[in-house]
Amino acid sequence: METEYDNGERRFSFSSNIYGHRTIKEALKSLQHHKCCFCEAKITHISHGDIEHFRPKAGFQTSLNGRLTRPGYYWLAYDFSNLFLACQICNQSYKKNYFPLADERQRARSHHEDYRREENLILHPEFDAPEAHLTFEQEVIKPLNGSVKGEETIKRTGLDRKSLQDNRLEYLQILNALAKIARGHGPEAQEAQAHFRTLGLPQSQYSLMVNSNFPDLV
Repeated sequence: METEYDNGERRFSFSSNIYGHRTIKEALKSLQHHKCCFCEAKITHISHGDIEHFRPKAGFQTSLNGRLTRPGYYWLAYDFSNLFLACQICNQSYKKNYFPLADERQRARSHHEDYRREENLILHPEFDAPEAHLTFEQEVIKPLNGSVKGEETIKRTGLDRKSLQDNRLEYLQILNALAKIARGHGPEAQEAQAHFRTLGLPQSQYSLMVNSNFPDLV
């Protein structure tokens, strides 16, 4: 029986009532400052958000149009360390079941193997430092120094989609005006500088973009 599951001949069933329980989602909202784990947009004031399994529970794809390989990381379906809050677009339209590795030979295919040996090519929202792989030129996100992880993360979570860039640009235009005040010598400069220090913190929306564009103010 176990062999049939391991070969993908039989499918595992999962209960969204467990991994999607209200207490789980509330904990993730608090830990992630109500931000999507991928695009950094504040989402909970307009959406419930999705519970994202970083390592896909049912099956995985390694290429955009590749087949879904089963089983997925079934033993991590209810593991809190594999759960994140994501916006519906990042999760449902882009990330889906895509989970490429630098070396497929290291992929854990069952609970008998150690998934921690894997080198994931999509940035892990908790363990990878996004500033080591991603940067911004104004509102446009780019891989830092040709980072493969950065490139794959942008591609597979849709971080360069037009609607997201437009929203970042709108926010950036306000920040550019505030930066002129912060860099000046007027009475409002110190208050504006204090705002930038807050906007560069992890709990703030688009904090990576803020840090990339205003390193002298954060």
